[in-house]
Amino acid sequence: MKTLRFKNSLLAGLAVASLAAVVPAHASVEVFIEGGSASSGVLYQLATNILNGGTISANVANSVVRTYSGTSTLPSLSGYGTITIDFNLNGAVGGLQNLTGGLTDTNIAGVAYPVTLVDSATSPEAVGINSTTAHLQALPTYVVPLVYAKNTNSIDTAGITNLTQRQAVSLETSSPLPATFYGGSSTNVVYFVGRNNESAVRTEIDLAIYNNATISSYVTNSAGQPVIDPSSGDPGFSSSGALVNTATVLTNSITEVAVQNIKKPLAPIAFEGVPYSTNNVQNGSYPLWGYENYYYIKSGYTGTPSTAQLAVINALYNSVTNASFQVPGNPVFSTYFIPTASLQVFRYAGSDGGQIYPNN
Repeated sequence: MKTLRFKNSLLAGLAVASLAAVVPAHASVEVFIEGGSASSGVLYQLATNILNGGTISANVANSVVRTYSGTSTLPSLSGYGTITIDFNLNGAVGGLQNLTGGLTDTNIAGVAYPVTLVDSATSPEAVGINSTTAHLQALPTYVVPLVYAKNTNSIDTAGITNLTQRQAVSLETSSPLPATFYGGSSTNVVYFVGRNNESAVRTEIDLAIYNNATISSYVTNSAGQPVIDPSSGDPGFSSSGALVNTATVLTNSITEVAVQNIKKPLAPIAFEGVPYSTNNVQNGSYPLWGYENYYYIKSGYTGTPSTAQLAVINALYNSVTNASFQVPGNPVFSTYFIPTASLQVFRYAGSDGGQIYPNN
């Protein structure tokens, strides 16, 4: 199955088309969604919430490819029969490329299906896509916080509690360096385990730390020993799962992940003296974060969603931006993401990695 992916921009008038049009009775609809895995928990819950009027099947082929199928009691969707939502959440950048390129993916049943919607924390412009000429409609959803994380099972990383911007660039481009370079007490080296250029984690962090050089990312060989990633031209892991697994095995390592993907023994490292917290993102003191957006092709252009598909997109968007969803008590959201409305700051011109300014 082809790998694929999806971020930022203004709401361009929230032209999520009026769905007052008559919906054909019992018409089935299928939507194919690509994008970053950081929001997988949110998207899967949204699909479950929307398909609440019948049997929901989740056919899990692997960690990033799923199909949800069922019916809905939502007024905007109740006129349709079976609603199928396919997911391939293996990267934020490739999804944008596939959407704007009019490419297809293969669902679990093996049927080729055009990409309908991309959920991405990477803006099109950040990866060379002009959102205007590509006719992209952007729907802002929330903020995705990112972190550098160390493996806490190693004495070599024990004394590393903070990275400066220059240390972060050296970590990514000159790995391995001694732990003492990062403030640790061990003279043993620390390896960097990174994402590839298809990931919003990579694009957003690199923009924030001003790194445009090729990274030096490490993998483990059959003996469990660290070796430089042999990938030609684009080193780094294509999925968060593979990255976390390697950083867990390679104990003297530091990696880069979305907050949602942190799990023990990984733990966040402060950046520029500021630890990650929801409050520090909101007040602007912690800069490693990006705006998350839904993207689809605007009406009137090749690849635009059908009326039925747009109804499903609207339902997903209305659900994810609903105040009752973005509440502290929702574990798939509040633990890992931040409502855009709660930010006391903004990035200049909404640009990825851009300068942060107070709202007032």
